[in-house]
Amino acid sequence: MPIRLHVSVLILVPFLTLAIAVQASRIASLAGLEIRWSGWVFGLLASVGLLASIVLHELAHTLIAIRHGGSVESIVLMALGGVSQVSRMPQSPRHELEMAAAGPLTSLALAGLLGLAYRATIDTPDLSFALFLVAYLNLVLGLFNLLPAFPMDGGRVLRAALAWKLGRRRATQIATVVGKVMAGLFALVGLLGGGIWMILIAFFVWSGAAQEKLFSDVQTTLSDLTVGQVQHVSPTVQASATLEEARQALREGSSESAIVLDGERTVGVIRKRDILSFPPGVRARERVRDHMLGVQALTSTEDLGESFDRILREGELPVVDDEGHPSGVVRSGDVFRALRERGFRFPGEPPESSA
Repeated sequence: MPIRLHVSVLILVPFLTLAIAVQASRIASLAGLEIRWSGWVFGLLASVGLLASIVLHELAHTLIAIRHGGSVESIVLMALGGVSQVSRMPQSPRHELEMAAAGPLTSLALAGLLGLAYRATIDTPDLSFALFLVAYLNLVLGLFNLLPAFPMDGGRVLRAALAWKLGRRRATQIATVVGKVMAGLFALVGLLGGGIWMILIAFFVWSGAAQEKLFSDVQTTLSDLTVGQVQHVSPTVQASATLEEARQALREGSSESAIVLDGERTVGVIRKRDILSFPPGVRARERVRDHMLGVQALTSTEDLGESFDRILREGELPVVDDEGHPSGVVRSGDVFRALRERGFRFPGEPPESSA
């Protein structure tokens, strides 16, 4: 499973390193420790420790999701935490609650363990202080993520708890309202002297709540469709074929993309525009496997509403039937077309004028 760094991490690491480097001596004295290492060492150790802690936080989500039938494509580390790219969520509200709660509980458990290690190494002040800093950051990470607002884990815990009685859609509506109220409170605190960080957090929380509401509305709109109902029939090519052979298959099938097979296993798609970006002489030498989009296939019977975010993220995905045989390709344009046919409009998008 790939673990990726979001560009915001490039802001977090130097900012956190600088903040701790400047304040290290003062914080250590408040903790009753006499340190000898440079503040920059503590800043760097704290930044690296926080990133490692975020990875463990997200892995906890991932392991619980997989245990309950979910599917996770990757983990993205961000400045205010991490995001597990879940391509298939656990269906039971209880399982979703367990998945959401696993991350903050892991962070709080790490804070406790590192806190004990800090106490145990008190006679080695520099090591003890480094453990203290990472323990404190885990405590903040765990508590912050327990706030009942999207996109924090607490918002998902709240939704899962409400979904037991109210259903997922109504639970999402309530949880997003709670998130926007909290965003307003963060913004108010920031304007009253809490600083720019409070305002940035308010924007982060408001955006997360709005996005979750949008996702819920899209899922509801598409809930009566399966992936197979909007897919396009596409030719297949072997990963070992040349780009020129793939171009011929696309021309014969009058298609813009082909499903790539490795033997009988579906391993991705190859697009016509990518093939044509190479001159004929190169196309005769290059192999499909080196230029395809290596993506996991969807099943034709999957709910389109549950799969739409992954389709939009990848652009297009291969589709297989329940027995694993390739059946077509689904594209982001297919999702938008299905939404238009059902009268769905994105926020800020003007309604279609009637004839």
